[in-house]
Amino acid sequence: MGARQSAAQKILPGPRLARTNHALLAAGPIGTAAIRIPDRMSAQLSLVFPTPSPRLFVHEGARQALERRLRLAFDGPVSLSITDNRHSIVSHSTERGMLLVRIHHMFLDAPGHVLDALVHYMFRQDRAASLRVSAYIDAQNDRLARRRARSIPLTAKGKCHDLLAIFREINERYFDNGCNVLVTWGSRSRAKKDVPRKSIKLGSYSDLDRLIRIHPVLDRLWVPRYFVAWVLYHEMLHHMMPARRLNGRRELHPVDFRERERLFRAHDRAVAWEKRMIRRLLRVA
Repeated sequence: MGARQSAAQKILPGPRLARTNHALLAAGPIGTAAIRIPDRMSAQLSLVFPTPSPRLFVHEGARQALERRLRLAFDGPVSLSITDNRHSIVSHSTERGMLLVRIHHMFLDAPGHVLDALVHYMFRQDRAASLRVSAYIDAQNDRLARRRARSIPLTAKGKCHDLLAIFREINERYFDNGCNVLVTWGSRSRAKKDVPRKSIKLGSYSDLDRLIRIHPVLDRLWVPRYFVAWVLYHEMLHHMMPARRLNGRRELHPVDFRERERLFRAHDRAVAWEKRMIRRLLRVA
């Protein structure tokens, strides 16, 4: 046998298999597979298979079917992208009249009632639909676990304020312990150098993650506890009273939301404190 003999020829020796050897060589590179090497040859061969990066194979028919569902609910063009993003499972935005949607591939084979709930959640902010979508995501844990875990760090106890303790007090006083969400201090955003901040988001709520984030600028001694509680109460209301669409527009703070907001016992004091201290918060954020 010649010194330049290929690995395929070594695995399949003998003149009777010559035609098979030629067929293998003509077929091009062989993909990753399980190959049995005879014991007497195993010491002579060193087979190294490269580990390929994960690939996402999308069933185009299923993607188009989901895109059609979205088009029926949106008055305009729709662009749907299927992702394997474990952190952001469903996201959408509108640019120049086009709806841009990014959805995890788990929804490609979801049952019809789940897809209906997904559409209702995206366009109507329906609470029942949101819970149905969340339950489906929870049931698909195995699909999310295929990727390296990217968990959201939860830090409720700050240097000055304990969000979990405040949350429990609010939940018992105003919601009869019925607000089932997670709370954490958010991460500090990187502001551009020499550019004064003009606005700040003191709190946010993610419906799909059921997670409230509070801006870390509030974890300071000079920020009163009642103000941190006021911001947290506002975000808890978003969980209990999801946004809805009125006259084709998404309304986050309808009249009944504002009425419920004013039930917070330190409402007036918190609003007054924010007006006095907002410039200081912007400077140190």
